[in-house]
Amino acid sequence: MKHKITIPEPCLENWDEMTPKDNGRFCLNCSKTVVDFTSMLPTEVQHFFIQNQNERICGRFKNSQLETITIQIPSRVLYSQTHYRKMFLLALFVAMGTTLFSCADKDGNKNKIDKIEIVDNTTQNQDENEVHSSCYGHQIESKKEKTRKLSEGIMMGMPALPNSIEAGSFQYNIIYNSTDLDVLPVPENGMKKFLEFFKKNYVVPKTTEEFKERCFVIFVIEEDGSLSNFNIVKNTPKEIGEEAIRVLKTAQNWIPGKLKGRIVRSSYILPITIK
Repeated sequence: MKHKITIPEPCLENWDEMTPKDNGRFCLNCSKTVVDFTSMLPTEVQHFFIQNQNERICGRFKNSQLETITIQIPSRVLYSQTHYRKMFLLALFVAMGTTLFSCADKDGNKNKIDKIEIVDNTTQNQDENEVHSSCYGHQIESKKEKTRKLSEGIMMGMPALPNSIEAGSFQYNIIYNSTDLDVLPVPENGMKKFLEFFKKNYVVPKTTEEFKERCFVIFVIEEDGSLSNFNIVKNTPKEIGEEAIRVLKTAQNWIPGKLKGRIVRSSYILPITIK
């Protein structure tokens, strides 16, 4: 059986409205830094993913990085990978056209790599399942359809691989905006006590004592209620953001939000007023 792994459908967020951060821009909707790979060489892209293999990476790519031929790998090569992220990296590098393999046709001419087919080498069954996904706010499901031809331009999104290739369908671990949920996330002891805790433990940095404006810190409430993915929103002094994150890391868990009766991950923006 052949299983095709493709780059997800483009993310619809506006790159120009994101805040510059590190080697990309910070997306408020996803609570992530979108890495700009468009100016990187294939070896640089490969090195970045190796160095960050334990992270969920969202990126901005040129469509020209995703073109040309198909390469096939026997199914036992991927099925023998017991670590999910190793499988993810192997599929991702090939799908993005990075130079993990040197391919040549029968005349010895080298070709680029476009996508990868995982072929069952024990039975040459011709059934095909193609995986498509969306970057934010949608479920990912396997479905039979022809591979679409990529147009020129820029694409943003998070390459994904199902937990089990044989499963046929899977759901992506989405981060929702708190305002989009049916039940909002709240601190276990209530918002009033949470704010009292924050105020009591927050120490105004000396370098920002003259700063009197309102600033913001964004974080994610995980499904178990723990807080993660802390980020400083633009126009917030670094010292203030770092102190706020320090306090948040010591705070008690929250009661996670719900959507359609299901507990989900969600982002929350905390306003900080310095007086």
